[in-house]
This record gives sequence, C-alpha cells and structure tokens, in this order.
Amino acid sequence: MPAFGSLLILAALASAPALAQSVEDVYPLEPADGATIGPKGMFRLGVKGTDFGKMKFRIEMSKDGFETIAWTMDQTKHPNNWGLWAEATEDEQPVVCYIRKPIPDGDYEWRVSAWNGVNWVDGKKKFRLTIDAVPPAEVTGVRMAVDKDGKKVVLDWDPVVTDRDGRPEQVGRYKIYRYERKSVFFSVRTYEIGTTTDTHFEDSGDLALRTPILFYKISAEDEAGNEAGSFKDRPSSPQAFPEPPSHWLPGRRSS
Repeated sequence: MPAFGSLLILAALASAPALAQSVEDVYPLEPADGATIGPKGMFRLGVKGTDFGKMKFRIEMSKDGFETIAWTMDQTKHPNNWGLWAEATEDEQPVVCYIRKPIPDGDYEWRVSAWNGVNWVDGKKKFRLTIDAVPPAEVTGVRMAVDKDGKKVVLDWDPVVTDRDGRPEQVGRYKIYRYERKSVFFSVRTYEIGTTTDTHFEDSGDLALRTPILFYKISAEDEAGNEAGSFKDRPSSPQAFPEPPSHWLPGRRSS
C-alpha cells in the first residue's frame, strides 16, 4: 500500500498542451454498486489506456436514468482533488476523486467519463448509489450507575431507530464522550472514550473512578458516517479508503 510520503504534487503538468490520449475504457470502482455513503467522501474509478496523467475525468450522477444530470464533478472545470492510485498495471489505472462539498441527499446512478484531449469517452457501466446526508436522531433514555465493586461506571440508553427527520435509520455505532465540566465552549470530541454497537457501555478508566462529578454524552453514528448531536451534522468518519493516491493529477489541491 502506498504511504503518505509517496504523495507528489504534479502542478507543473497543468500547463502542458492537450494531446490525444488513448482511452480504451473507463468505469466506476468505489463506492460499490448499491452502496450508501455520506454527503462527502471519495470516489474511485478505473481507466484503461495510455498516458493516464494527461487524461481528465468526470463523474456524473442522475436520479432519472440520465435524462438529466443531478450532480457532476468535472476535472476540466474543477481540477482540484483528483489523483492517480499507486496500484496500477501497464494498461489499467485507478483514479481517485475527493468530494469536499456535500452531495444532496437521495438515490442516484453514477457513471464516469475520460477526456482524451479531443472528446469525452463515456464509460458503459453505471453504479447505484444512495447519499444519506441526514444524521440519526438524538440518543435518549441514558441511564448511569456506579459499580463500586467492579470499579466502573455503567451506561445504558435506548436504541436509536430513526434519523433526525423521523425516517427509519441504520445506526452503525454509538460514540461515548466523557468530560468533567459542562461548558458551551467545551470541545466534547476531544474526550471520546469509546465506541460500541450495543446500547451498553462500561467506563473503567481511571478518571471515572476518582472524579466526583462526570458528564457523559452518547451520540449515534449511522452506517453512512453521519453523527447526531452538536457536531454540525457532518460525517465524522471518511469512507474506508485509507491509502492516499500516488500523486495528484494536474491542479491545485484544495483544503
């Protein structure tokens, strides 16, 4: 797997003249067909051909079988955050695109295209994708008990079964936060002490045993990575693509 140190910025290629490259095929890879993800994350596509570094790429999403385009990310118009994956063969190259601005909630099909310097070559394969931008409802019914014999604080709560809008929800995990003082200026995220897929958690940390007053917060995170609570309703976890690209494609990387 590539390391972060292998990431190279190839901004110098941005001024290179447009030449026709060979694009044999281009196709979606990740998210997988039928996946559900949060409104931000990363897309991965594959391309076969030659001169991959000179190609440009485009992702299109539609809700009506591509009668209309609901969302697009076009490298010729938005050159930032595209990169080539390190693992490649002589005629096949994975490409990655990081999504910084949220994609609207809904059910989509998505497809990809590659610019060969003359025209767009459209891929034939389409994947289905659901964007879940709505976080789970707040956790309620939190109960806390001190087990002096077991030297732990025991937490229980009611399961979350709906999202913030009242629709059925699939919770991926619960996050447990602990802090000593309540404050509107306090950063709760710094004090995350654990996660669980259950509605039960036992805190046996040293702070829990020796501090007279503690505060706990339980927050639900859905399978798309949306976390409930006072964290600006944004996905707290990136998609499961831990490796960086081997280098960025032409263009400035945005923050």
